[in-house]
Amino acid sequence: MEIQEFKEKVGQVGAILEMTVEFPSDEDMKWNKFAYLIKEHQKIGIRSGGYQNSNKFHIDGDFPRKEGGGYGHYDQSPSINISDSKTPEQISRDIKKRLLPVYLPELEKSIKQVEQANIYGQKRRANIQKMADYFQVEFREDGREHKIYLSGKLEGLCSKIELVREDKVKFELTLTPEIAIMVFDLLKQ
Repeated sequence: MEIQEFKEKVGQVGAILEMTVEFPSDEDMKWNKFAYLIKEHQKIGIRSGGYQNSNKFHIDGDFPRKEGGGYGHYDQSPSINISDSKTPEQISRDIKKRLLPVYLPELEKSIKQVEQANIYGQKRRANIQKMADYFQVEFREDGREHKIYLSGKLEGLCSKIELVREDKVKFELTLTPEIAIMVFDLLKQ
């Protein structure tokens, strides 16, 4: 199937399903033609061709991502294969009948999981930022890491502060024996 024929057929499927269609550039579709049908949180991928699925469309439901980029939902994405010789009406019918009943309930779960993960992440970042502000150091987020380092901030103390949960802080201290004794004496009081 040529790129233009693929675009026309997928465009018609999108119109029937009342979904927006997004295509990559023609250059990106040179070897593997694909597009996304989008409506609110729904994102359905349609791929054509390739040596494993010649003469078929592989259609799968995509899940939203968390703020950090990872998926909030770890179940395998529901998918179906449909002959690319079917009409746009038949393809739309198959999507409604075979994909959506499986995909939509999983999508709802995923949306809730992503929302919860984003709230949790926002609380973690706010709390580690409080610690960074207190010690007047810069907090640089590194993926899932929520840490600040206090090297050189306090004499004789090299430490790391890490948020282990949204509301729990863990201190890791590297102290000289003399300072360790002073800290333990203070903690005994």
